[in-house]
Amino acid sequence: MDLASSKYPCHAFHASLPGGRDVGELSLSQLGVSYQVASLLGTLPFAHMELTLGGAANKLVFIKHAHKPDLVLYTSDLSILKNPVLLAHPECSRQVSALGRKRAYGWGVLIGFSLLLLAVPVGLMWQMDSISAYAAKQVPVEWEEKLGASVAAQDDLKNRRMAKAETDAVLKPLTAPLLQALPNSPYRYSISIVNDSSTNAYALPGGYVAIHSGLILKAGSAEELLGVLAHEISHVEERHGTRNIIGNAGIYLVASAVFGDVSGLLAVFSNAAPMLLSQQYSRHFETDADEKGVLLLKRAKINPAGMPAFFERMIAEEKAALEKIDNKQAREAYKQAMGLLSTHPTSEKRMAHLRELIGKAEVPGTYINQEAAFKDLQEAVKKFVAKSPVTEPKVPAPASQEKPPATQS
Repeated sequence: MDLASSKYPCHAFHASLPGGRDVGELSLSQLGVSYQVASLLGTLPFAHMELTLGGAANKLVFIKHAHKPDLVLYTSDLSILKNPVLLAHPECSRQVSALGRKRAYGWGVLIGFSLLLLAVPVGLMWQMDSISAYAAKQVPVEWEEKLGASVAAQDDLKNRRMAKAETDAVLKPLTAPLLQALPNSPYRYSISIVNDSSTNAYALPGGYVAIHSGLILKAGSAEELLGVLAHEISHVEERHGTRNIIGNAGIYLVASAVFGDVSGLLAVFSNAAPMLLSQQYSRHFETDADEKGVLLLKRAKINPAGMPAFFERMIAEEKAALEKIDNKQAREAYKQAMGLLSTHPTSEKRMAHLRELIGKAEVPGTYINQEAAFKDLQEAVKKFVAKSPVTEPKVPAPASQEKPPATQS
């Protein structure tokens, strides 16, 4: 096949495409890189073109251009980097050489992991977090999406969700800036509202996020709600759920995934639903989601102060309520009923770190105001809760007849 005239399958990210992304085709000519994705077509000249690697094991070639910053193209066909038309342009040729060095470095890292696995298996336990992060990148996004959809379907059997059309109408105006601030995300997010009075939210692999009605009604502002959502979205983007599964899979399966063989994880993933619905992230993952969440909020021009403000208010309410409960078992039951605080442990140190992050690199200009859309959301959720049975927090019954205070506002 003549490389100079070859065509390559591609994906594109652009605001004009359905859902912001679609599949198409690109080709190379003396004029540059031509693309056709749905109704979007054009040609990017080689001058000022930016080529980067990404995706699992750097198996995707991303193409951007300074003259069209709102468009991102990528292809999984690495042979494009050997195309003589591309290599004939000095600027692109230099970038291709740099990418070759990056891939060589990646192979060096892989070989280093191999030696580590062979030489010091016991030491792997100390480095499991880093290794699971690398292994998670080998897991296809399609696997994560199927797992997340399966777990969400199981949760639907126990909890009533607001209809998708109604959810989209009141939630998308709030979440759109957050999702638009993730231009290179491989996930198509599905955010749902669950009829549950506990103050909680959770994220599943593949982009499935659920918000309990109790959290929405407890939130004092759009920034507080979106702070929690940014935190949950960051768990998805950093693949914390997938890394939790891998971390519990055992050394052999993790080692296989590091080498690119993820088939052994399939059985582990198929049985992961109970863990995902009740999982608690490590302190490292929580800090990571905090930090990435603050950056996401700043990119979306949403005031990130809402994230610590919500946590701090929940902590104060929990402390005040616990002071009124004498029974030890009832106190523990109430802690579990708080939902978000039981699955996302907080501390003064964590809140101080969040405040420090927010104080750095402030976004120029004013933050967007979404209070009107937030009030519309709360009114819709109140009606949703009123016309359906309330799902109470699932907590163990205390030994005495004393009940913990309700968490619903």
